[in-house]
Amino acid sequence: MKPLSTTRFFQWTMLSKPASDRAIYQKIKKLQARSIVEIGLGDGVRAERIVQVAQKFGAGQTVKYTGIDLFDGRSEDQSPLKLIEMHKRLTTLGVKPQLVPGNLASSIQRIANSHTRTDLMIVSAGFEQAELDASWFFVPRMLCAGSFLMLQNETNGAFKTLSRLEIERLAEQQAKPREAAA
Repeated sequence: MKPLSTTRFFQWTMLSKPASDRAIYQKIKKLQARSIVEIGLGDGVRAERIVQVAQKFGAGQTVKYTGIDLFDGRSEDQSPLKLIEMHKRLTTLGVKPQLVPGNLASSIQRIANSHTRTDLMIVSAGFEQAELDASWFFVPRMLCAGSFLMLQNETNGAFKTLSRLEIERLAEQQAKPREAAA
């Protein structure tokens, strides 16, 4: 595997499509992120680029990449993404990816305790609000003080960056209705 060139990185951060992905690559460089969880992989191209950028700017550390997606369980109107093919694509980049098939809420619950100290979490648009709400409780335990979560807006595709403190507030807000119902 050839390392990511400065020219290619410039293309991805300034010219790539969709434009919303540019913020992800810039955030990885700024954080020198080495542990990344991406939820909703789309066609997988962004996942490959995320790994390459993290390898270039990860301060020489091993990159830990986890991808959560429905993979083979996607509906027929969505573009297919086979788990085994995505694993092969990421493995050729020199990373040992952990790919988790399943919906957002159940997958986050399954991996939350084994993915502490995640530097960056990326959540793509397209998830039901109820599914997001059910996940917020588990997300703070995955993050450290300097971690960020990038949440994609459904309407314009732009990413909103949330700090760990903001995520903890969201988790508390979601826990209050559950406590009241109990």
